[in-house]
Amino acid sequence: MSYFWTFESDLPSGMGVETFSSSHIIVLVLSAIIIYSTIHIYRKQADLGQRNIKMTIAALLIMLYFSRWIWCAFFGNFSFFLSNLLPLHLCSASAIMGSAAVYSNNRLLKEFMYGLSLPGGLVAMANPNLGTYPLFSFNFVEYALTHLLLILLPLLFVFGGGFRPDFKSLPHSIYLAAPFIGVAFWVNQMIGSNYMFLNRIEKGTVLVLFDMWLGTPGYLMAVLGSIFIVWAILYTPWEIPRRRNFSGR
Repeated sequence: MSYFWTFESDLPSGMGVETFSSSHIIVLVLSAIIIYSTIHIYRKQADLGQRNIKMTIAALLIMLYFSRWIWCAFFGNFSFFLSNLLPLHLCSASAIMGSAAVYSNNRLLKEFMYGLSLPGGLVAMANPNLGTYPLFSFNFVEYALTHLLLILLPLLFVFGGGFRPDFKSLPHSIYLAAPFIGVAFWVNQMIGSNYMFLNRIEKGTVLVLFDMWLGTPGYLMAVLGSIFIVWAILYTPWEIPRRRNFSGR
């Protein structure tokens, strides 16, 4: 806990949480328990109770996002802020879109959360990639909580809120993401950042394998292919009964 607020440049080497280490696995198991328990509790609530849970998640997402700004401002590291904390990573954008989905109850925003934020959150939790930050550090705790909520929220929409994903609506989610991707690409070119991982691979992630196979920027093709596979997994369970019902009419 003595390093809880410490910035990465002041941390001793070898303190980071390695992917699928015992610490990482414990975090994954606890996250799964929290998600399952919250969904179970949510389903038992009346409309007001469900609304309060979703509003709390939305508020937490916004608070966690801006807490990174405050944390960075404390160290006065403006270059780190520009390179890492603008809302141009998928999960940062998802925190904004998820909160908007809760407040507006908009179907397309919910589709964005299911089709883009859910897989993004799962990948992020499986590949924390936080360098030297230890388990009990502000950066790791904020990262884990944010991505847990980004996984939880679309699951609440689906398994507790009556939302049914529709593959035909997925292109609209992509349109919503397009401005973030476009700005991320432009900012990356201007300041050499790596928002959306468009410029280069990040060590400690699955992108390393893609880079080994296809190089840079070829790894982006593997990322795109992986996205289509994930969409097939996420949407097939909903599309099969929908098509059966349609053909049976």
